[in-house]
Amino acid sequence: MRRISPVAYTLLFLLLALCLPFNTMGQLSAGGVPYCFSRALAPDTGFITTGNPPGTDVLAKEDERSPLPYRFAVNLSVDVGTDNSGVWETSGKTRVWRATLKSPGALALILYFDRYRLPEGGRLFLYNPARTQILGAFTSGNNNRLSTFSAGLIYGDAVTIEYDAPGDLPPPDLHISEVGHAYRGVANQEKSHGGFNGSGPCQVNINCDEGGNWQNQKRGVARIIVKRNGGSNWCSGSLVDNVRHDGTPYLLTADHCGIGCSEEDLSQWIFFFDYESSECPDPSTEPPLKSMTGATLVAHGGNAGITGSDFFMVLLNSEVPASYNVYFNGWSRETNPPSPSGVSIHHPQGDIRKISTYTSPVQPAHWSGNPALCHWRVTWVGTANGHGTTEGGSSGSPLFDNSGRIIGTLTGGDSSCDSARLNLPDYYGMFSYHWDKNGTDSSSILKCWLDPDNTNVMTLKGWAISVRENEREDHVRICPNPFRDQLNLVFDDTESQEVNVSVFDAIGIRKFSAEMNTHASREMKIDLQGLARGMYLLMISDRDRTVVKKIIRE
Repeated sequence: MRRISPVAYTLLFLLLALCLPFNTMGQLSAGGVPYCFSRALAPDTGFITTGNPPGTDVLAKEDERSPLPYRFAVNLSVDVGTDNSGVWETSGKTRVWRATLKSPGALALILYFDRYRLPEGGRLFLYNPARTQILGAFTSGNNNRLSTFSAGLIYGDAVTIEYDAPGDLPPPDLHISEVGHAYRGVANQEKSHGGFNGSGPCQVNINCDEGGNWQNQKRGVARIIVKRNGGSNWCSGSLVDNVRHDGTPYLLTADHCGIGCSEEDLSQWIFFFDYESSECPDPSTEPPLKSMTGATLVAHGGNAGITGSDFFMVLLNSEVPASYNVYFNGWSRETNPPSPSGVSIHHPQGDIRKISTYTSPVQPAHWSGNPALCHWRVTWVGTANGHGTTEGGSSGSPLFDNSGRIIGTLTGGDSSCDSARLNLPDYYGMFSYHWDKNGTDSSSILKCWLDPDNTNVMTLKGWAISVRENEREDHVRICPNPFRDQLNLVFDDTESQEVNVSVFDAIGIRKFSAEMNTHASREMKIDLQGLARGMYLLMISDRDRTVVKKIIRE
């Protein structure tokens, strides 16, 4: 794999620090401390109790009949809002509302709001009764056009919802319609429940030696809470790049994860990035949660794997925060067995990122009675730190070829950490089939979204960064853009400056560098005809500022 120059890598992230910040409307938490923690307000001692979930035997039988996707919570109906539940209090010039929900026996709780509309200046927090876990503040920045929201996980069987705002603000519109009652697949002292550190003992953490060459690709892989059919499920997925390299936040997972989801359900999906151990051993404490909420379906196909390749691609409802340092994975739509080796990166049972390795070429295969030859069959091998397989929760995870490009999406299979099943195969819907064979229009194929200019490329490298441009038109004009062979820079400052100009490609490698003095000339012509067609970052620095521009070679 091509490695990023350490100098270019450092420059690129210094560049990010100087750029304007992203819109972080999708970010779940804005930070802060609940009002009641620092004021003389007694803890909320009343409980609103949910209905009882089905018994464990009933749940086990349901999960055995429908093992995919991996359900870890049942969603219980509630009717809790600022207009009909809880207690309003006034403290000085601040109005505070609190309510505590309890779902006896739950390992963790997720709150699903069918009405969420906060005025600017209002704050919402969730925390456990012991006040050892806090989520929030959630603000008006989390409002969306459907007025829906979701938040979790709060560990344990009770959660306090607290809203505070200046007393002169209009009231919020908050209503919780469902509570996700987690019965497995979340952090718990009993590893048999799954979740954090709870996947099978054969699994390999992404920062073991096996993941050394996959540090870019891992940054695109997400753990997903999928709200669907009265339950909450764990799936995996990956950000995917498009031919324009414009950072559009498309995320690819499996159709069997998302099929049947309503628009409202999708607006309440929760995506977790960078959920991993920083080292090879399992960590003793759970990693910080970097999360976003909400997505919109753009295309899906394969009838949950029954008749096609089982893909489900969504558009995240906002840009991924720059601080998450994500990677938009590249792909290959080649139809012949494209790779002698590779990996899958996934979140089995909702656990931290794991990596599974194959060293024999993948083979075309049918999946469980599906008449179409639209899946890759892959068999995992043992490595230095384990024998990575897949489990429930890995559904939708990407399969990578030896060039680091996505070639498939996990539907299912027979592998597990059971010693008798380590070498049984798994099946990934072919990316080449996702491309244009599940249907005939944009709602059922990837081609229209990932190659909107119809360039007909067969493979695409990943995109390391998506950066909001720093607009400083008073300083420099760039033309033409897009360009063919030459780019012109015209500087408008009256004072002479020493200027550094660099061009970086999609993975942070510097492709061009030059210096000039604007006293001698206020125009600079850059010959870039040696660059391949695509998108690049132009960085212009002088003693006062740094300007970042996206440029495209036609």
